[in-house]
Amino acid sequence: MQKVLLPVLLVISSLVGCNSHLSGDNAVDKSKAAQARLALGMAYFSDGDMRAARSNLERAVSYAPKDYRTQLGMAIYQQSIGENDFAESRFQQALALAPDNGDVMNNYGVFLCSLGQYESALAYFDDAVKLQNSEKIADSFENSGYCLLKAGQFERATETLSRALKQDPQKGARLLRTATEYYQRDQRAEAMALLNSYQDTLPDSAESLWMQIQFAALESRLNDVQRYGQLLAQDFSQSKQYQLFLAHEY
Repeated sequence: MQKVLLPVLLVISSLVGCNSHLSGDNAVDKSKAAQARLALGMAYFSDGDMRAARSNLERAVSYAPKDYRTQLGMAIYQQSIGENDFAESRFQQALALAPDNGDVMNNYGVFLCSLGQYESALAYFDDAVKLQNSEKIADSFENSGYCLLKAGQFERATETLSRALKQDPQKGARLLRTATEYYQRDQRAEAMALLNSYQDTLPDSAESLWMQIQFAALESRLNDVQRYGQLLAQDFSQSKQYQLFLAHEY
């Protein structure tokens, strides 16, 4: 499930480009230095360089311990390496510093869901949605939907993920990739729940039709196999999926 519930990473574009000099204590603007270190830390984190990520995030916290962003960045890092007790403390500090921040709520909800604390996680996602100034409602719906999926609440997951797709259709590509991962791990109920949310909300794609073909073939619904194959031929004749259909690779 780690591939499914990914943290909503801090938006760091606004942090890049700080011109603070990090040598010489008297010359350092600690606030700007913290933002620069935070940006570096999250960039290293994204690249998988965990040692450099930790070094920069720790310095960010030391420069600005009362900035929720530094605490949140450190919490995300510590969650990723399994330091859950420390991550919990960091998330709580971030919440205390920014109790109405959607990023904090979303990330804390993802953390709680990863620990199996589903109801608490869903409550934080719901609170993030309710924030009038939240610009990431689609992220909250998406996180909530994947958490419901992990909890085995497939019908609610389908409904909630459909709401995420209505808010941000670009999330459909990730949803189909995740559905494929579930299908390949023989977690068919999860894969079907994701596919249903896509089909209920967005137009057919080569990927969604191919998955429909695979399910139909698995269940010996040969008429449906041919029907979805015809749709592939009609709208996506140059796709890899159509070539797989012609080769009977389903």
